[in-house]
Amino acid sequence: MAFPIRVFGASMLALGLVLASAAEARIYKYVDDRGRQVFVDSLSKVPQQYRDQLESRQEYSEGKSPDELARERSERADQQRQQQFSQRRRELEQLLRTMETSVRVANNRVLVPVTVVYGGRSAKTRMVLDTGATSTVFHKDALSGLSYATRPGGYARVAGGGSIETQSVNFDRIEIGPYKVANVRAMVIDHQGPSVGNDGLLGMDFLMNARYKIDYERQLILWEPERYSELESLLRELDTVDAPP
Repeated sequence: MAFPIRVFGASMLALGLVLASAAEARIYKYVDDRGRQVFVDSLSKVPQQYRDQLESRQEYSEGKSPDELARERSERADQQRQQQFSQRRRELEQLLRTMETSVRVANNRVLVPVTVVYGGRSAKTRMVLDTGATSTVFHKDALSGLSYATRPGGYARVAGGGSIETQSVNFDRIEIGPYKVANVRAMVIDHQGPSVGNDGLLGMDFLMNARYKIDYERQLILWEPERYSELESLLRELDTVDAPP
């Protein structure tokens, strides 16, 4: 009767060793030339040039083979890399959008959206970008929702050689694209005659302090164009080099 017992005990020992082998495996991790994390279940699968950075850990998973464990770790690493890639791309796209302002290009004029703030109230206007105008000039009727204080501003020359009286206003703030300029002095005129399709002129008193480029095809102003180009290049590089397979 002792003989069957000894055979049974040996069988259980062998079964225990098999289960331990399946449940316990050493996983090796390295980062390849493209920055990808790679997990393998054998040191022989690690290229020689990556062995100096090698990390390993004991993995336990009931009923799973070493190959299954390695595959799961590799899949998790790929998912994490995909998430990181998507996050980087979203951040770049959002940053680019903050550096764009939609404009309307018509009749050889560029109409720019400009928000004017005075006394806690604001008015939205559409101004002609005019590099030939010394000062920014608003039409009075475009600011009818604001109650602002004025002082004499002199006279401004208009088309046809005439002149028109202006008023000077110190606005709390003028917002154009990413620019929010405080304590801005601008001119206000009482526009006479037919509608001209805009609310005044955005002059060099603002434009000389802003870096911009007009994309006529997409009808956009690109603020800080050098920085904008750098971000576009980073986005293209991300798509061509770092995009997951």
